[in-house]
Amino acid sequence: MTTLRLPNFVNDIDISSAVYGIVQRIEAASVKVLDTLAIWEARSQERQQLSKLSDRMLVDIGLTRDQVAVEVGKYFWQQ
Repeated sequence: MTTLRLPNFVNDIDISSAVYGIVQRIEAASVKVLDTLAIWEARSQERQQLSKLSDRMLVDIGLTRDQVAVEVGKYFWQQ
């Protein structure tokens, strides 16, 4: 453990725990970003596949061309 001693600080700062906390926050944020990107990619692919379905397939799953057009027209970040 490294202790930083600065003349302007009343108490010593434990660098190792401070760095560890920062690394944990960065890691958590990175996981959230990667999860969000994976969701956006999946939405984009699903909408692309949906747009390629035939009329017969759409009838089978209970969707109309208008409903598909609305869904396909959404941006990848929209639910």
